[in-house]
Amino acid sequence: MVLIITPLVLLLVSVDYLGVASYNVTHQTQLHTDVLTGYDRRVRPSDGGTPTLIGITFNAVSLKEFSESEGKIALVGAFRFVWRDTRLAWNPASYGGDLERTVLYVKDIWVPKLVNMNPYGSVKMLGMSEMLCEISYDGYISFVLPDMFESTCDADVTNYPFDSQTCSLIYYIPGYYTDDINLDASDPTIDMVLYEENGLWKIINTSVTVATQVTDFQILKLTVNMERRTTYYIAGLLLPILLMNSIQLLVFIIPVESGERIGYSITVLLAIAVFLTIIQDPVTSSYRVTWQDVGEAFDRMCLLLFILSLILNNAIYFAAISLK
Repeated sequence: MVLIITPLVLLLVSVDYLGVASYNVTHQTQLHTDVLTGYDRRVRPSDGGTPTLIGITFNAVSLKEFSESEGKIALVGAFRFVWRDTRLAWNPASYGGDLERTVLYVKDIWVPKLVNMNPYGSVKMLGMSEMLCEISYDGYISFVLPDMFESTCDADVTNYPFDSQTCSLIYYIPGYYTDDINLDASDPTIDMVLYEENGLWKIINTSVTVATQVTDFQILKLTVNMERRTTYYIAGLLLPILLMNSIQLLVFIIPVESGERIGYSITVLLAIAVFLTIIQDPVTSSYRVTWQDVGEAFDRMCLLLFILSLILNNAIYFAAISLK
């Protein structure tokens, strides 16, 4: 019996000594009450009047849209802000011994409010009041802001469809100058770990930079450099039109006496017009060009070539008969 009880007692003593999961809901409720009592969310966090340092990273999820005609780019992703607010620090020993993290609504504490300087639509602050921030016992706050971010972007289609585009999303925090806050790009590039490839555009490189303007406030710039995926345009558009234009040269083989040259040229022109109307243009950014799509485009091209060849053969046949 002694041999059985002794290990059990040692186990209980060890668990009590290590203090495993000793905080509860009451501790969390009391913590929220203590840190928010007398807290003024209108006042930015500051230690001795020094600027508040805000670390910023951006994670891209997908390129939702890029419209050359509208001059618009829409990028789905999330900002992550990290800063310190000593007013929200606490001693874990006073709250169960191991309560080192908790969450608070952004409407209850001070958070940086970004505004887009080149918006596609109306100007508005990012974020919602019901979002949550993660608070550490040492006062460090982590705020993740997911959204679809839209901005204007003028496209240069000089080299279409072998063109590349560069778009920038520019943000700033209104009401604060460099003496109040300092933005820090923790990662000089956009994090692409969660990014899903776009069917029409391939992102080549990205950058995240912070610059101070002459008016003494800082701007955050997300820059995306991308190039157009040309497989669809070559296989489904350029090659068929090139071949049909080449067939048009066959009009000079048709004997003049047959009187079919004008009819043949008009037929080829109509075939090109029909092809341009039935060709499928993937307008949605989630569309992915596959080899099946290339095969379907090739089938349509072969169908048009067969029709043109049939017309040409009949024209030559009737021309030969008329010459006898």
